[in-house]
Amino acid sequence: MEYEFDAYVTDLGMEEANTWQVAELYRGRGDMKNVFDELKNHWGFKGFCSKDRIVTEMAARLLTLTYNYWNLFLRLMEPSRHVEAFQGRRWFLLIAARLVKSGRELKAKVSVIGDWWRMVSNGYARVCAWLDSTVPQLTFGGGRVLALELPDD
Repeated sequence: MEYEFDAYVTDLGMEEANTWQVAELYRGRGDMKNVFDELKNHWGFKGFCSKDRIVTEMAARLLTLTYNYWNLFLRLMEPSRHVEAFQGRRWFLLIAARLVKSGRELKAKVSVIGDWWRMVSNGYARVCAWLDSTVPQLTFGGGRVLALELPDD
């Protein structure tokens, strides 16, 4: 029989945290390091700076806001796991779409092939449900954020 051991070194006393709490803290630290790695290597946060501190701060704030919205969107699209930016962007680059204006109505026509359609439509339903529960003031027309038309099979 084979066993695997991990060693954690901490300055927390036995009365402050037990073994499982220390392991959980370490695991959380690793997850945070992954976020910073993704921001630096996939979102362009690596080495960006300007002589003007305000410009650098504004760029960092916009990047962080965009990153948070993108992760929220992907989590609603794929709720079972974390999707990194590299893979998520590739998914959505494969979807063709165009805006069609007819009278006072603006529709997004999305062209998706095969099982992608199920993933996109299920994710879209989760996004709409989340928006409806968190920001009900964003209702348009019949109480839905946008209408989703299913393709003919």
